[in-house]
Amino acid sequence: MRLYGGKVIRNKVRQQFEERKEMRDAVISSVVPASRYAWVQIQGSNTQIKAYYPENWETTPQYLKVGNSVRISHPGGNKSRIEIVGHGFLLPTPVAGASLPETPGPGDAVLTGCTLSPVYPAAMKAIVAPGTYRISEVTYSLVGMMMDRTDLVMDRTDLIMDLVGGVVSFDAASATYFRYDSVVAGTDGLAHVVKGTNFAYDVTAVPDPPVAPSGHVLLGWVLIYPNMTTITAADINRLFLKPVATRFDIVVADSDLAWAELTTTITLTMKDQYGNLIAHAGSGYYVTMSWVRGNGTLSYGGASMDESGSFIFYMLSSSAVVTYTRDGLDPGDSSPFLNVSEATTGFTNGTYITLRNAAGEMMT
Repeated sequence: MRLYGGKVIRNKVRQQFEERKEMRDAVISSVVPASRYAWVQIQGSNTQIKAYYPENWETTPQYLKVGNSVRISHPGGNKSRIEIVGHGFLLPTPVAGASLPETPGPGDAVLTGCTLSPVYPAAMKAIVAPGTYRISEVTYSLVGMMMDRTDLVMDRTDLIMDLVGGVVSFDAASATYFRYDSVVAGTDGLAHVVKGTNFAYDVTAVPDPPVAPSGHVLLGWVLIYPNMTTITAADINRLFLKPVATRFDIVVADSDLAWAELTTTITLTMKDQYGNLIAHAGSGYYVTMSWVRGNGTLSYGGASMDESGSFIFYMLSSSAVVTYTRDGLDPGDSSPFLNVSEATTGFTNGTYITLRNAAGEMMT
């Protein structure tokens, strides 16, 4: 036996809600995004009415702007709350002596092109592509580079006439601080750099890239990090992230030892994503150098270990210089291959040193 009573009741309740809905068109006077509502006016009234819009909107619809018509209603017949439920169909007629809110004109923006790219060879400069942009409802152009540019060398492969709107230069980076530099274009048809404010890696609130000054539009920005000497594509429109250990580098001073050369140094460095040395708070980095093959002795900080066991030590700063010493036996010496790992980051790397005998032959 099927019971349809519940369905009938639900349909009846839904019908009553529909009957109680009071939907009408309104015009938006202002929008308050922080509180998710807009002030609207309805037909025959100058009174400002607060109309909320759904908090689960992921993006603000195009129609939610001053001067546009929207559809409002009382959700579920709730007379105490008004919500915007969609695009309106008609603009209310203003009452005598009043006028509707004026729809604002289009804002300042880049219309076409004007993208940023690095120069070649790399330097603290960036290329700005030709394009168009709008400032105060007037369209301006950043035209292609002409042959009469006396400030540029024209035989560079990265500077192509009609494909380069300009080249902008950035001030040198700080040794310790970060900053954002913005690139803007103005009513003069030229691109400029607006230098940002220095900030430390542990700053509480990271500043935004500088805004475009009056009469200019923002084309993009460059993150200038400590000790930076060249701008790459990755640095353009790059967002600051707190430095973290990213690379574990190994550099051997002399990776090919002749018979008379008994020692060489192995420099270990921990670097962040910006290529700068980064220390580890607390006890430092826990390094293990393991012999994959070969022989000799590794020494650091007064400790040493030959090929009979792994060489384990703390790297208290961001780098360490380990000394390798060969045994000096012919025959007997064997070219070492070393695996190097760091426990706190999990990074691994390896290196190889070629040893030669008195005849100049490689000792395997």
